Amino acid sequence: MPYSTIERRKRWEKDQKQTKMIKSDRLLVLTTNQEIWEYLNLLENSGQNIIALDIEGEFNLHCYGEHLCLVQIFDGTRDVIIDPIAHPGLTMLKELFTKRDVLKIMYDSASDAALIQHVLGVRITSILDLRPAVTLLEYSGQSLSFVLDEEFNIAPVNKKKFQRHNWMRRPIPADAIEYAMNDVRMLFQLKDRLLSKLIAENLLDRYILQNLYVQNGQIKNMHKDKHKKAKGYNKLSPNRKKLFSNLFAVRENIARAANMPPNSVFPNKMLLGLCLTGKPGFNSGNSIPGKRVPENLKKELLHNFSKILQNTH
Repeated sequence: MPYSTIERRKRWEKDQKQTKMIKSDRLLVLTTNQEIWEYLNLLENSGQNIIALDIEGEFNLHCYGEHLCLVQIFDGTRDVIIDPIAHPGLTMLKELFTKRDVLKIMYDSASDAALIQHVLGVRITSILDLRPAVTLLEYSGQSLSFVLDEEFNIAPVNKKKFQRHNWMRRPIPADAIEYAMNDVRMLFQLKDRLLSKLIAENLLDRYILQNLYVQNGQIKNMHKDKHKKAKGYNKLSPNRKKLFSNLFAVRENIARAANMPPNSVFPNKMLLGLCLTGKPGFNSGNSIPGKRVPENLKKELLHNFSKILQNTH
């Protein structure tokens, strides 16, 4: 591979170390805004106005908060990977997601759209979501892996291994990249198969309407009323709900400071127990389940919990 400057070689070597990408002639790794811009121009100049799109994210499973970790694209010829964690500051991602003249084949896009809205502040446009087609055709299973197995006899590889994979960790193993690309490669074929079935069953118009619902529907706010989603919250009395909300907010602040999943700091189940008993039930930070929580944050959590509980009586 020729290099014009020492800097270009150093950058390439850094990218190889960060990503450990699969070596393939059809794999394109975009690492800068300029490269994303050039790729979008390549699509436009070649008359390619449709891509398959998927993303991997982090949702309070391995660290605090929601993060866009990986963008996977298949354009019918090339696998394309964009890694916003290894290469922060990729503002051209907004252009990619909002480009109206590029149709984006996705599957069950609601959570992906919510993450993009939360992280980048933009709404994905021109989505062709295949999930409503699967619903209309009444498949016995609605997951993408089920439909791909049903239609193409393609069983997911290493699904259990990567279902809870930490996509924040770098470098990304080659088998994780392959897993991430497997589904998106099949979306073109799945689109053709599903559209044929919709036409045959006179369901195409209904599908178009359902897909417009996806396009125009309200995107959920990932942080709004998070405490209300906790199991058992709805069974609490109004006063206990207010108490739970206050405890939840304290736990959230500590989790953010520790960069840990909130449930790893202090599980919702235990927060619920505090609400029901009204008693702290602990004397030291050692009783908190989150063993990785720094000692100073443990003490702050206990102090604030105790203060809130005392003020309720």
